Amino acid sequence: MKTEIVKPSKNNKEPKSLITPIVYLFLGVILAFKSNEATKFLFWIIGVIVILYGIKTLIEYYHNKDLAQYKNINLTIAIASIIIGLLLIILANAIEIGLRYILGFFLIYFGVSRILTQISFQDYKNMTALSNIILIIMGIYSIFVSNAIFVVIGWILIANAVLLLIDYVKH
Repeated sequence: MKTEIVKPSKNNKEPKSLITPIVYLFLGVILAFKSNEATKFLFWIIGVIVILYGIKTLIEYYHNKDLAQYKNINLTIAIASIIIGLLLIILANAIEIGLRYILGFFLIYFGVSRILTQISFQDYKNMTALSNIILIIMGIYSIFVSNAIFVVIGWILIANAVLLLIDYVKH
């Protein structure tokens, strides 16, 4: 039995789509310019999903409470899910700020500890020192302005969308 490798011809290419670059551009702009709001919205969505799961589990509990072997577990899971979902929605702002602070302090700590390590070993490399300073700046930015990681991801998505749009226009 012989295996053949079929190479696609240049004429058989799939047509390029505008949907992917538009989605990338949309998500990139949201993350680059509204990352705090996007994070809060994400916790709202997660909260709603957890609440819906809790409601579904509660309904299943009442439909099958006589048949369920562990009937109190389903009721507990349902109530806990609803409470956790409500907390995620109510505390979305606090969670977003907490994540920014944790990320910011982590980036600052990481940058400072790497700089101190370089100083202790007297190993001064311009690019490494610059990357450590960038980490510290990103940490400060995360604490006082917005989630730096999401902003960077947003700009990467925007750049990718532009490249895909250019490729679309060329072909």
